[in-house]
Amino acid sequence: MKIINKWISKWKEIRSKKETAYFGTSLYDELTVNPIPSLLLILAAVLFFTYSLPYAFYLGKFFYWFVGVLEITKVLKIPFLDELRYYHYLSVFVYFYIAASLLIDVSRLLNKWNIRTIVVKNEIWQIQRFGFGKKLTKFNFETEGLELGYEHGGLSDYLGWNRMIWEKNGKAIFTTPYFFPYKKNRNIVNRILKR
Repeated sequence: MKIINKWISKWKEIRSKKETAYFGTSLYDELTVNPIPSLLLILAAVLFFTYSLPYAFYLGKFFYWFVGVLEITKVLKIPFLDELRYYHYLSVFVYFYIAASLLIDVSRLLNKWNIRTIVVKNEIWQIQRFGFGKKLTKFNFETEGLELGYEHGGLSDYLGWNRMIWEKNGKAIFTTPYFFPYKKNRNIVNRILKR
């Protein structure tokens, strides 16, 4: 057990040195992101796949009915269009195409919601993962002409739907992910709002 703790400690130390070198200072604060929307989205996707897969064959019956209504088999005189099993193969293909598209959209949305937001001096850095790499966006919040919007208060504080939006000429330039306004995040918000 001591060996495992030693390796974990060594790994954390190496990671800390790497991040200090990356940010150029050891004095930085990271905004803690609200994980609830991401978990709800993953749960909704899993439930969709779980409960819709048994009914995918209804799509094949629909295709069979649709071809029959259009009377394509009478016009083209292709005998295999009268067999229902070919439409079931088509429905499986369409179902997995829709499922793959949904997974891609969900992964993009999760990638957008789970951006690391770090405050370094008078800048905000956002680190977003893309495949096997990362995208770094630096933003100086003391730039002229920027307006800071802070969505907070009421029920959104308890649900973790707080976020900050920097706008210029009515266009959102920089947005933080949703977060809870408590503990360490409160200090970061107060620092940004200068209060």
